[in-house]
Amino acid sequence: MNLKPGKLSILIFSKQKLFQLIPFFCCLYLFSVVPSAIARQPTPAEREAIRKETRVVFQDFLQLWQEERYFELYNYGKKQSVDQITIEEFATRMVELDWVPVGLATDKEPEISYRYRTLLYVNAAIVFRHKSYFDLQFTNQQSFLLLKEGGKWRFDLLQMIRSPFYSPQN
Repeated sequence: MNLKPGKLSILIFSKQKLFQLIPFFCCLYLFSVVPSAIARQPTPAEREAIRKETRVVFQDFLQLWQEERYFELYNYGKKQSVDQITIEEFATRMVELDWVPVGLATDKEPEISYRYRTLLYVNAAIVFRHKSYFDLQFTNQQSFLLLKEGGKWRFDLLQMIRSPFYSPQN
């Protein structure tokens, strides 16, 4: 390779410029990626609003389940589970379950585990009683996946027809 002295100085000059531009592009990349990652996590004020909203939704959901109002409970289903099971099939499967919730365990409040602004888990200790033998009761730690769709918090209906012995993986 024959390099003339004039071309060698241009080559060295362009390498120096390249090494000066690399930190600039690295900084540009970091500033463009980091804010988007931070933006997905809720702020403390948003967390409090989400906590209040999901507590009300969870209480309504649990109340409908306790009263065995399964057609209304179906309206809380997320799109994926509504697509997989009809309202009649859901109600039939829920009626066939032997256990119904009595309420939350008195010593523990439901705990909210945030994943994103529109996806979280509600972990609650729920007291279940047998439909036929009212004296049979037990407390089970349940984890409910909540997904915000169309501005409303939705539950997994398939989890419901497997309750109280099924919880999604966190």
